[in-house]
Amino acid sequence: MRDKKVMLYLEETEYRRLKELAARENKRISAFVVDLIRNFDVPARKAMECMEYKCNHCAKTVWTDAWSAVLPEKCPYCNGRLVSNGRLGTVVLGPVR
Repeated sequence: MRDKKVMLYLEETEYRRLKELAARENKRISAFVVDLIRNFDVPARKAMECMEYKCNHCAKTVWTDAWSAVLPEKCPYCNGRLVSNGRLGTVVLGPVR
């Protein structure tokens, strides 16, 4: 997965505080912020394996938990029949605490 660029808008006092904290750890401010996000945000989230289904009536895509005991049959939108697309993915839900 590629890293995405993110722009933060901070008040001057918040920016100075982040800059001081980054300097204490001998890091650039951008590297410090990335570490903050990875260390504090990601562990608070939950990943789950999902299967992709497509409705044969309304053509909407539905993702369901891959480990559920019963496979879904009806579309939650129109009660049409769900057909497996055969795609498995990982979805990150968050924040879950």
